[in-house]
Amino acid sequence: MENIYVLAEHRKGVIRDTTWEAIAAGRKLSSELGAELTCILLSANAAMAETLSTEAPRVMVVENPIFETMNSEAIIKTLKEILKPSGSYVLLMGASNAILDFAPGLSVALDAALATDCFSAEVRNGKLFASRQMYSYKINSLVSFKDSERVVLTIRAGSFPFTPSDAAKGAIENVACPIDPTSLKKRFIKYVEAEKGDVDIASADIIVSIGRGIGDEPDLDVFQSLADTMGGVLACSRPIVDKNLLPKFHQVGTSGVEVKPKVYLALGISGAFQHLGGIKGSPLLVAVNKDPRAPIFRVASYGIVGDLNEVVPVLNEKIKSLKR
Repeated sequence: MENIYVLAEHRKGVIRDTTWEAIAAGRKLSSELGAELTCILLSANAAMAETLSTEAPRVMVVENPIFETMNSEAIIKTLKEILKPSGSYVLLMGASNAILDFAPGLSVALDAALATDCFSAEVRNGKLFASRQMYSYKINSLVSFKDSERVVLTIRAGSFPFTPSDAAKGAIENVACPIDPTSLKKRFIKYVEAEKGDVDIASADIIVSIGRGIGDEPDLDVFQSLADTMGGVLACSRPIVDKNLLPKFHQVGTSGVEVKPKVYLALGISGAFQHLGGIKGSPLLVAVNKDPRAPIFRVASYGIVGDLNEVVPVLNEKIKSLKR
């Protein structure tokens, strides 16, 4: 591949975290392939290019009011035009809902191979491979792209941790908008914000998560106390939401919220693949479960086989004593 491109995602004038993680993946592939890394910004505010240039050696900017939002039709048509002379390339994007809206159509427009929700990407003997999950997260698959000259990859959140670079500031190249905005059929109407609760588990560094193993009539204050002691938030698996013990915005998993805390403490959670699919980005997972054969122990960094009613109070007091 001659080039590595990263499409910057933004919302309400702010660059989203998915962009930085895609840049981290781009740096890796750029090094392995010996290809140039370029970040593409389609925006109504070209000033964001200055921020991107601190982390990318080259930034291409297409400034137009139509790009104030992530208009899928405008993005597909624009990228098709500006990438025409690029030869072979890999185009990286975050695996967000906004990008999911246009990634398949974009790959068709670019005549490119597509792999979505990838949690790794690597080069072996000069050939590109990506890893993604199939069949509701039950199988990890390694995919290749035959002899494709163009490849589009969407990157799962938390798969490529981003660290700021100390490299010199990259070059910024302004490109004229190649499309007529008045010809577009899609129009942005408004943002509809998701329901916000008392906590945002997606941004938490420490999560204490409870599952079916806490019993039918648990004292949630015990688990909330532990979360408070650890300086974290309380989350849960789906059975807890189904029992109306905690609201939906506390649920971790593929049907809830995907999280990437620094520490994830799983209490009474068996480790169904739907739940594990939501915690792929956590570097430290600690599990407590009375069943030594629970699947959660296969992925846990540390595990305790025991009764939650005995373990949690002791753990809480121990942490409190260490903080004194």
